[in-house]
Amino acid sequence: MHAILPVLAALAASDPAGRAAAAPSGGALEQRREAIANELVAVGAELRRAIERGDAAAIVARIPDAGLRCGDRTVPKARVAHDLASPDTWLHGAFFGGPGYEPPPGTAPSLVALLRGPGEVAIVVSFVRDRRAGELGRPCLDFRVEGVGTPGVPICFEQRGGRWWIVESLYPC
Repeated sequence: MHAILPVLAALAASDPAGRAAAAPSGGALEQRREAIANELVAVGAELRRAIERGDAAAIVARIPDAGLRCGDRTVPKARVAHDLASPDTWLHGAFFGGPGYEPPPGTAPSLVALLRGPGEVAIVVSFVRDRRAGELGRPCLDFRVEGVGTPGVPICFEQRGGRWWIVESLYPC
């Protein structure tokens, strides 16, 4: 098993086109982002173990009952649970491998393959500009290995009741 590097990369917000914007130097906002990033690195370590075990239920347990936002729609939690458990779906393939996911060239065949591969895995936390998240931005995490593209999309969170919930779609919207 590879060590998880607590990389607090990209502590800048991204604009809607995906370009990085500089975070304010110092100050309460950057301190809050750093604290959140540290918390999400721990959540990422939990998710990594779940993905490596093929434990779809552990991922579904982090999805709120309302489901995941996907553009102007919502993907119901039951659909996410079904898709994570069904080997022929895109979502299962992106996480665990299978015929439902065709990885783009240069990416790992699945998250589990990326995590079990020979490279050192970093958990990267970024903050994406989102009007619902205010100035702080929406915190998202990604698993990265140098020179290998990450399959799927970043996993974005909101904190509710002291727990970090996956709220943005795990599907490409």
